[in-house]
Amino acid sequence: MERKPTGIAKLDELIEGGYKAGSVNLIEGDAGSGKSTFAVHYILEGIRCGEKVVYVSIEENKQSFFQNMAMLGFDLAAHEKSGMLLFYECSAQNLKDFLERGQLGIEIDIKDMQAKRLVIDSVSAFTLTYESDAKQRTAMQRLFEKIRNWNMTTLIVSESSQDYPPYGLPYLVDGWIKLYYKKVGQERVRTLEVLKMRGTRHKTTEVVYRIEDRGINLYPNERVFHDSV
Repeated sequence: MERKPTGIAKLDELIEGGYKAGSVNLIEGDAGSGKSTFAVHYILEGIRCGEKVVYVSIEENKQSFFQNMAMLGFDLAAHEKSGMLLFYECSAQNLKDFLERGQLGIEIDIKDMQAKRLVIDSVSAFTLTYESDAKQRTAMQRLFEKIRNWNMTTLIVSESSQDYPPYGLPYLVDGWIKLYYKKVGQERVRTLEVLKMRGTRHKTTEVVYRIEDRGINLYPNERVFHDSV
């Protein structure tokens, strides 16, 4: 079975080498947990492996996003210039229109470049364009049906928040990794869990990670402390 490494070495060890090729996966997390950084690791690993990649940004413009990632040493502008990365700014309404009219505007580019990896960051604002949980879930099902036809291995980014209900996402995806940014004593600690990974014997332990000079690093041997309050 072909696997797509995440680009986070010790995480790949927890999920038998990476995501299953062709799967749709969810990365869900608290504000400040590093969801977009995780997604960038994923696309850069694809580029390192010689794969062309697509990053659909719904909430942040390209200039701001590229600048923020450059601070971690990720030169996305160079990859875009080389043709390995297609970065597409897309509003929540654009994505909703895509479900209605069937064209997002990048389908020909995706086909021509033969992209293998896709990130959509994030779907939370998109779901709020629908007024009920049932409509949100139906919209996500339709979105997944469309992107599966593109034959890429996809990473969907979503917020963990009372403002963004889960709208059935964990049940619709093939893989689900959750990032936490929790208060423990006087400090905040980042941890992650692999909650679902179809066809994979994945680890179920909660793992500490940090966002450092070159992005995310896991520390699986560190004990996870929980606030008793």
